[in-house]
Amino acid sequence: MKQSWRFPLPLIGILALILLLSSCVVGRYYEGSQVLPEKVKEIKPGITTKEEIISWFGPPQNYISPTVFNEILRELDVTREPLTNYPFANILSYQYNRGNIRAIVLVLFNFVEAKVKSDHLVIFLDEQDRVKYYGFHRGTDELR
Repeated sequence: MKQSWRFPLPLIGILALILLLSSCVVGRYYEGSQVLPEKVKEIKPGITTKEEIISWFGPPQNYISPTVFNEILRELDVTREPLTNYPFANILSYQYNRGNIRAIVLVLFNFVEAKVKSDHLVIFLDEQDRVKYYGFHRGTDELR
């Protein structure tokens, strides 16, 4: 006589439910315009203009204008000094974020890992809208 194995129906249902509730996710996250190091190398303090910067990198994520900031300070009665005395006047800021995401979702165990790194370019302009100095940090290379 042959013996046959039969799975009980509730056990098959439970195994199917466990398989349906488990998953794996792998993805990437991007935010902002990419800051190309080749273009950053072309920035020359005292020579490169604000218009050139905007044509190369697009509109900045952050821009502090001395006239707007001066109005805010005047309204709040914080200072009576001219804004040109402050080092943060006329700053263009560009940031590109990139992230790698991995996740495993099981019934009793979940694991999620997200690594996000940034490239950041900050440009300080003088009174003639020319680059006074700049700083660039490239952090996204760590994710490649």
